[in-house]
Amino acid sequence: MRRALVLVALTLASAVTSVLLAVAVNVATGGELPPGLAPAEPLAWPAVAVAGLVTAVLAYWQQRPLGGAEPEPVAVDPARPTPPAELPALPALFTGRQSEADRILAAIDGGAPLVAVSGPGGVGKSALILHVAHLVHSRYPDGTLFVRLRGASSEPADPAEVLPRLLRSLRPADGDDGELRGDVETLAARLRTRLAGRRYLLVFDDAGGADQVRPLLPGASGSLVLVTSRPVLAELTSATLVGLEEFSDAEARELLARLAGDQRVSADPAATEAVVRACGNLPLAVAIAGSRLRARPSWSMATLAGRLADEERRLDELSSGRDAVRASVAATYTELDAYHQRVFRRLGAHPGTDFDASAAAALADLVGSGAVPALDRLVERQLVQVTTSDRYRLHDLLRLYAIEELGAEYVDALRRLADHYAARARAAIEPWVPWEAAFGPRSESGDPEHRAYVDDERENLIATVTAAAQHRDGHPELREAAWSLAAAAEPAFTRYPYHADARRLWEAGLAIAHSTGVPERIAQAEYAAARASQYSGDVRGGLAHARASLSWWERAGHRLNTAAAHRRLASALYAAGLFTEAEEHYGEALRLCAEHPGGEGVSLRASALRGLGSLHLAFGRIDDAVRTLQKAVDVRREAGDDAGLARARTSLARAHRKAGRIEVARELVTPQIAVFRRLGDVMWEITALRELGRLELAEGRLALATDHLEAARVLALRNHNRTGAVITLVALAEVDAAAGRSDAAAARFREAAEGFHAAEDRVREGTTQLKLALLLARTGAGREADAAAERARAVLTGLDVPDAADLWRRLAEMRGAAGATPSDLGG
Repeated sequence: MRRALVLVALTLASAVTSVLLAVAVNVATGGELPPGLAPAEPLAWPAVAVAGLVTAVLAYWQQRPLGGAEPEPVAVDPARPTPPAELPALPALFTGRQSEADRILAAIDGGAPLVAVSGPGGVGKSALILHVAHLVHSRYPDGTLFVRLRGASSEPADPAEVLPRLLRSLRPADGDDGELRGDVETLAARLRTRLAGRRYLLVFDDAGGADQVRPLLPGASGSLVLVTSRPVLAELTSATLVGLEEFSDAEARELLARLAGDQRVSADPAATEAVVRACGNLPLAVAIAGSRLRARPSWSMATLAGRLADEERRLDELSSGRDAVRASVAATYTELDAYHQRVFRRLGAHPGTDFDASAAAALADLVGSGAVPALDRLVERQLVQVTTSDRYRLHDLLRLYAIEELGAEYVDALRRLADHYAARARAAIEPWVPWEAAFGPRSESGDPEHRAYVDDERENLIATVTAAAQHRDGHPELREAAWSLAAAAEPAFTRYPYHADARRLWEAGLAIAHSTGVPERIAQAEYAAARASQYSGDVRGGLAHARASLSWWERAGHRLNTAAAHRRLASALYAAGLFTEAEEHYGEALRLCAEHPGGEGVSLRASALRGLGSLHLAFGRIDDAVRTLQKAVDVRREAGDDAGLARARTSLARAHRKAGRIEVARELVTPQIAVFRRLGDVMWEITALRELGRLELAEGRLALATDHLEAARVLALRNHNRTGAVITLVALAEVDAAAGRSDAAAARFREAAEGFHAAEDRVREGTTQLKLALLLARTGAGREADAAAERARAVLTGLDVPDAADLWRRLAEMRGAAGATPSDLGG
């Protein structure tokens, strides 16, 4: 109480003295006192001195403890040091990863003591784990600890180094340094003791493996450990494992926009997609790309996309200070032993999207199943990804790094891969001979395993041939291996049928053939390209390649192959609506076949007869068609060729249908469907089902007709046979028309015409437009009918299409009755 009164008195005295001092200073410096006090003005300066002294003394006594007592120190509990708070700053541009963050938070809410996030370098593991740590750190009042374990570096942190560091953060201020010394087991026990009964958040970034982390873990519940690593830490049985992969397209675009600006991203969506694709959606790469744009306001998104398009410079472009994709991959690559480094390098030569262990063994020249353990090791180190149970892939940027390291080994690795795929293709289909390369296999195989192999590997076969064709040095051994692969793969692509894929295959195959300068190879490649182009719907391309093939075979002087080239050109001319010229080439093919009465000449003669018979049908020469197609059947039967016989009988059935002999046609075509299914000849199964549907239509059984035609269309779509699907659509439209469903029929005709237009199939487009015009005229839609007829006229001008002439006549008669003349219709 006494102390309080003294403090109050000192405070009041100090206040009064301060006021007197202020007045004295004012008067001394020119101010005036009230009239009654004016005589005291000469004393102003002495008053300033006295008041100042008194103020200083009072201030001293206010600060001094009374009675000589010293202030009591604040009590500090030595067992409760200041909680550590070691988390790095929250990532400023953290983007995406919502589902992964939610999964981790759900695990934490459920009491998980340990969450381990794994993934390849640059995928954003550290950013995600720090994001989560900042969300939950307040739940752990005893503190947060953070350690970079440097597991992906050449000098990973040893637990013997990390444990003293953790204990130092946890010990009391006056702790004994002696507890920081000891072996790993002793230090780990001390750490568990320090953590027991407390709630700490421990974050260990970039662990190299479970052995590095295990000594650092708490022994009792209450604390939470978050770990990132490249390998999956499956050995930590208490861990909730979260795998991290590349960004989705949306997440990659969002990060790019946050760095480079929304305006740049929205201004050029195509260039943005190109940048994201070049970065392989890898967060580190996208972040570097965005940072480069941010630092270069004059660059457009297209500028960066152009720079990233060059694969040889892409890793250089994706470097920025300490952040570099190359450095991220190198950190893991350099820790591998020489054997696994070699396997990884050679995997970089694989040009496809994924591969199996046998392809990896071929690339790395490994024996038997030796590739599997090597791949397992690379998967553990996040250098290779597993796509399915037995297939693998390299991220694009990792592939570019591997190719950089591969150097001169590239040609040998790619050659071995081409040899491997060629051998597998031959084994899956049938032995290769040069004649079959150009003109198709002599027999068929419906083995599901063979089909599965082609389904799995066809993109890789194309990519391997393409990579060899694009190799700048044109290495002779690589070129030979790629040519053999194209030749071995072509029958499979034709058989199953992957005509669009075969077209891509032979774009590269043609480049290889021309690079050799060998006429026979160029002729074979042009022939295969002609067939693939025609069957995939590229009528114009098929015709150009067919003409080139004939020219090269004539130059090579090979008579039988020249005959085959005439037949192929005739087929292409037929598809292009040049029927008269087509008939000439069928005739020339048959003349040359007569010079080869046995062997391959027999098969080729039957094919030419079947083509010529179909041409007779197009000209309306039904009897000639039946006689010619019957000859084709006889030749195939005598040769014992089941596949060719089934095809010839299907074509003959069509001729009998045109002649009105429906039952004869039915008996011919029905058994062939089972034959085609047994042989795996999908294209001709589609043709036979369509013919059976047309037979039911001719008999008025519309429901059955629809069933067969829908089955044909579904089969065509399932097997990527666009042309077959559109041809079948026309037949379905005719069924709708017969059933009185005029609107549905018109819609199908229009869809089919658009499909033929896209394929540049002028004959079928024009005749379909004419069928639409007839339908519309029949329903009284005269103006629409005239418009369809005008579109047909524009397409068919210059073509000699007998079927179209009949349609023009029928349309003219119908519209003439309605007041229009044939000339009005353009026919």
